[in-house]
Amino acid sequence: MIKVGFDAGHALTTLGKRTPDNEREWTFNDKVAKAFANELALYQRVTSRRFDDPTGQRDISLQERSDGANQWGADYYISFHHNANTSRWGDWTGVETYVYLGNKSTTSGKLAAAIHPAVVNAYGLRDRGIKEANFHILRETNMPSILIEGGFMDSRIDIKKLRDDQVLEKVGRMVAQNFANFVGLKKIAFVNKEVQEMPQQFLNETGRNEAKEMIRRGVKENLFHEKHEKVDEYNDIQLLSYALAYINRKTKN
Repeated sequence: MIKVGFDAGHALTTLGKRTPDNEREWTFNDKVAKAFANELALYQRVTSRRFDDPTGQRDISLQERSDGANQWGADYYISFHHNANTSRWGDWTGVETYVYLGNKSTTSGKLAAAIHPAVVNAYGLRDRGIKEANFHILRETNMPSILIEGGFMDSRIDIKKLRDDQVLEKVGRMVAQNFANFVGLKKIAFVNKEVQEMPQQFLNETGRNEAKEMIRRGVKENLFHEKHEKVDEYNDIQLLSYALAYINRKTKN
């Protein structure tokens, strides 16, 4: 079982981490992190754990995060952030992925090389490259780790992407998919291509209602994106897939 630690950067209460219009960085980070976890939950032989506060209310210290990931025995760590320059609106732009100093040729560097194209593709912004930095979460975690800066919160160009929930969800999904390819993961049976030939409705009414209830609980517990509240629009394959993802997320926690 591969263990993946991750966080959504800062908290709602972290000073300074916001757009010039006072939108909190955490709200952008959280949407990407949730989409990442939801997508990763559809794969076999992997479990993930979030090390920031999923409600955004408490700013968990970097030391607590790195200690938690180390004690849990994470095999990889990904930290989701969004950048800032002057905290005033400008025309700078782009995404970048960081590894610790001197780590471009290590497994961290290889992980960054596998993930960074997904970040560039999903945001559709300038590629600022893979960089090195002495960030705590990269320095103090014992496993290969990367930190993603997904565009500038104070950029007139980038903010359009950050305010688009579909873009942020796409980023999370694509990061998870590229990670899965990097470590050789396979999707669970009910989300493999073979299910495309299955009938769209095969659950009985009780099973369908139970699956919907599990997904709704997942939304309330911050395991799923808010869009999954619209479970009445899902076919049985989607209901079963997300119900299995919910069980997987609950079991690992």
